Amino acid sequence: MRSKQPTSCPPASASEQPRVGYVALAGRPNAGKSTLFNAFLGQRLSIVTAKPQTTRSRILGILTRPQSQIIFLDTPGLLESSYKLHETMAHQIDQAARQADLVLLLFDASRPKDRSALVKHFLAHARVPVLAVLNKIDLVQPTQLDGLQKSIANEFGIASPIPVSALRGDGLGDLLSHLETQLPCGPKLYPDDMVAEQPERFFAAERIREVAFEHLEDELPYAINIYIEEFRQRSGHKTYIRAIIYVGRESQKGIVIGKKGMRLRSIGRKARAALEELLDEPVYVELWVKVRPDWRDKARDLREFGYL
Repeated sequence: MRSKQPTSCPPASASEQPRVGYVALAGRPNAGKSTLFNAFLGQRLSIVTAKPQTTRSRILGILTRPQSQIIFLDTPGLLESSYKLHETMAHQIDQAARQADLVLLLFDASRPKDRSALVKHFLAHARVPVLAVLNKIDLVQPTQLDGLQKSIANEFGIASPIPVSALRGDGLGDLLSHLETQLPCGPKLYPDDMVAEQPERFFAAERIREVAFEHLEDELPYAINIYIEEFRQRSGHKTYIRAIIYVGRESQKGIVIGKKGMRLRSIGRKARAALEELLDEPVYVELWVKVRPDWRDKARDLREFGYL
């Protein structure tokens, strides 16, 4: 199903029931899903890097407005599976799409037909309405927009995508207002002041992984996983975090550590700053690098790391 009529619902002032529902964000890697997710929420929950496939897990974020509560689900990018990890990521996308009342399918304006077969497969199996969004319009000329929208609509057999720039915020207000009209009426599912469901440990691991991604090149960023071994507050109101950076091969361990430990120390310094921003308090970070052979292809390891 790719479109639907707005749900019949009295005005919130009359019914005292806001528009409430789940909206999943889907699309190819680097389409800007996490940037849009963060822009909707007004804060940085999902990590964002220049590298594709940064998001590995479904992340839930809650936006409460006067007449609505929209629960956004950020998901990994649509990609072909090379490891069992990729299969779990695909399962996360499927779960989010099943849970959602509506799916926002993002297209990158600078790469509108990127891996069209994967997008067509997703559309063919969608069980809820899908709303197309053309993101990164700041990367193309305004005169190109109409042609891009028509091209995507024709290529994928969908309504013309809504143009936005998640990075600059262009078009987001109108998109949110439109989303509200597409959601059912009902009681709010979360407290008004709640913005996330995952615990602080999860977001701490994600921030460390984001920093590690920025320090590593080629295939290595995708071969690491962050596991928070200890997370507690010590005397003096400083949070102590001990994290393990797991790699898949012994040769990768030395690269992460770097010459005389320089790369690992740099990751640690920047991770501490990122964690202090996240937690809004002083943080002491201790990082270790360990080898977990071929963890991306082992169900036991994926289960331990929370992917299964």
